[in-house]
Amino acid sequence: MTEKTKLTGGLEKTVTWVWLENNQLKIEYYDFSEEAQNTFGNDIAYILTVSDMNKICLITRQNEASLLQWLSENFQSYFEIKKWLEENKIKFEKEIDSWA
Repeated sequence: MTEKTKLTGGLEKTVTWVWLENNQLKIEYYDFSEEAQNTFGNDIAYILTVSDMNKICLITRQNEASLLQWLSENFQSYFEIKKWLEENKIKFEKEIDSWA
């Protein structure tokens, strides 16, 4: 089973998880708020997948073993990481799961 790290910030009734899976970094924003229920009819999740582990490790000066700890110490939410990835021109794929 893949171990996920929960970040400390974000809006009420939301959570951000980060984990490594198949040599990729995954960042998930899970929203189980009443607004999500009203808008989508259920919970919703946004997931970013970063495939270029070499670039992210080079920029952060981390390796795969220390990357999740570094992320949890430097970011509080999905949106902060997403902005940082964009600023550092680290490509990612975004998927939306409206049946979370």
